[in-house]
Amino acid sequence: MHIDSYFSISNSNFDEAEYVIFGIPYDATQSFRSGSRFAPNAIREASWNLESYSLYFDFDLSYAKIFDAGNINTDCSFEEIIHRTSDFLTRKEFFPVALGGEHTVSYACVKDLRDFCYLTFDAHLDLRNEFDGNKFNHACTVRRVYEKYETGEVERIVQIGVRSGTSEEREFARRRGIEIYYSWDILEGGIDWILKRLEPYDRIYISLDMDVFDPAFAPGVSAPEPFGLHPIHFLRLIDEISDRIVGFDVVEVIPDGEKITQMLAAKIVGEVISAVHSSI
Repeated sequence: MHIDSYFSISNSNFDEAEYVIFGIPYDATQSFRSGSRFAPNAIREASWNLESYSLYFDFDLSYAKIFDAGNINTDCSFEEIIHRTSDFLTRKEFFPVALGGEHTVSYACVKDLRDFCYLTFDAHLDLRNEFDGNKFNHACTVRRVYEKYETGEVERIVQIGVRSGTSEEREFARRRGIEIYYSWDILEGGIDWILKRLEPYDRIYISLDMDVFDPAFAPGVSAPEPFGLHPIHFLRLIDEISDRIVGFDVVEVIPDGEKITQMLAAKIVGEVISAVHSSI
């Protein structure tokens, strides 16, 4: 097998691409296990073990125009990373697929987005106003997106798979109208009831923190939490909302020696693109 340093399904150029994959290898604030800066390239490497055909969506990715643009330069402050990401995302119209990096990079991906529901799959609430003296910390990502909700740029924030956080974060979410669906609710009741809650939103951006999955499925993450979701929960949900997804990021992968977590992340990238393109 020939392995290159770009995503295996990359088959187009930037000007013609409908879907653009890009990495943001940033993990400066990770507080338990670091190393997600290595994830974009590890996910790319893992992609070469996967078929381009999605059995689930009955779609071959060779029929979509996909370009791997490489990585955003992160040798700078996070504020500059936000600027560089914004500049990249406004060069032309495309469906963005971002490979983190820690969860903070998700804010850089949606900072200039308007009129959308921010749907995040995450074991953690990430609603601290600051952590370790930094407002741009991986534990503050949803709080920063909430500031866009306050200004009317975000229609709703929905968090799925949560099973860790502080009482203060939970109370903040309750008072401010942030919708939280805990992992145990989904494990017991499935996802159909959540789909009904998402019906009002025509534009949905998905941020996938890989720690939403149980460590049995994704051991290589920055902050693993027991009692997590099954990847099939994610697959079924994107199938139902695929015609409304406007962008996607996958974050918090810490490449593991067995390549389990980066392989799952690479598989999910292909399935998300298959879902979106099949719905057109």
